[in-house]
Amino acid sequence: MTARRRIYPGAAALAFALSFCVCMIQLLLLQGCGSGGVSTAADPYISQAADGEEREGLTQARDDIDAEMREEAEELDREIERLRKENEELKAKLAEKRK
Repeated sequence: MTARRRIYPGAAALAFALSFCVCMIQLLLLQGCGSGGVSTAADPYISQAADGEEREGLTQARDDIDAEMREEAEELDREIERLRKENEELKAKLAEKRK
């Protein structure tokens, strides 16, 4: 007689969902503000500014938004790392329960 493995409902789905979330967040960060450089999305609008004062204002707004997005990206990086560790712990617990 072979030993039956006890499979907890939803354990595999949870591990997959966490892995998927981590991958998607990483992909979004690679495409977006996590690059650390200055955003170029506003450049066409900045270049069309009527005068130097407007250009400075638009540039400052862009820089402020970039800084805020960079902070959010760093927060997401920390969350990704936390989820990665949690995912590894869940995988280890699942493997241990399968023994």
